[in-house]
Amino acid sequence: MVHRRIGGIAAVLLLLFASCGETAPPRAEPTEQPSPASAFPLTITDDDGVEVTIDTEPQRIVTFAPSMTEIVFELGLGDHLVGVSGPFDDYPAEAKDVEEVGGAGDFGVDPTIEKVVSLEPDLFLTIPGGDQWKQRLRDLDIPVVTLHADTLDDLLEDIETIGSLTGAVEDAELLATRMDTEADAIAESAEVVGPVSCFFEVYYPPLTTVGPNTFIFDLLERAGCDPVTEQAKSDYPEWSVDELVADGPEVYLVTPESARSVTAVAKRPGFAGIPAIEDERVVLVDGDLVTRAGPRVIDGLRQLAAALGTG
Repeated sequence: MVHRRIGGIAAVLLLLFASCGETAPPRAEPTEQPSPASAFPLTITDDDGVEVTIDTEPQRIVTFAPSMTEIVFELGLGDHLVGVSGPFDDYPAEAKDVEEVGGAGDFGVDPTIEKVVSLEPDLFLTIPGGDQWKQRLRDLDIPVVTLHADTLDDLLEDIETIGSLTGAVEDAELLATRMDTEADAIAESAEVVGPVSCFFEVYYPPLTTVGPNTFIFDLLERAGCDPVTEQAKSDYPEWSVDELVADGPEVYLVTPESARSVTAVAKRPGFAGIPAIEDERVVLVDGDLVTRAGPRVIDGLRQLAAALGTG
């Protein structure tokens, strides 16, 4: 029973942070820089360190992460999307109508190989993890590209990489530039106010937060937060209530996936001594906007800045 509970927690965290990853692999870089007129064949080394060649402009794309799905739609390529990972691929609304390919593995979070093959994709976009099923797809001549973002800058590079892989180079560059400009404006406003100490909860119980090498941590700092978990030794560490009281965060941030309400957080054992609880500065933030490394993270940044009082 304990083993199944721990496994269930891992599955929840995997789905919640499906687009953030837990490590920082090498950045994906095209090995050639062709002109847009002769972009294909295109060869890149992805964030798994695997060399992938895309022979022609993809017409049938499968995304295996909600963030990838959102990027593909934002680049105007929704008509080319023939498969998504599962029910978490829910934005934009059109994504709900795309065939779901997930459901395999112990926790149902791996792709079903037979279903993927039946869709005949010429590009499969995903995130780190699942080395075995990725190799099975490669052995079946399906081009699998793994991308990972642990900072906003990484995400902007990933968007441009996806633009290169799909032939949407100009649209990707415009999107990345717009996001970069808006993010800078939010960060500049936050600097005027000054940093606010905060704590970001990703799961409870056990109380789990974010370490300094994660995508969410980067967003927190850009929004004007001085995270009390700066010295954490892992990406998603467990944090004791005693530590949290001693850290004394001014603002407590949590997603609805972890806490049903602000009141529910305040009523937890031992939480009354936390400054953010005493000052009623517990804020629910939209998890999709801050955990998915996609175009909507700018909205997430604005929401974080508003919660911190820096925006």
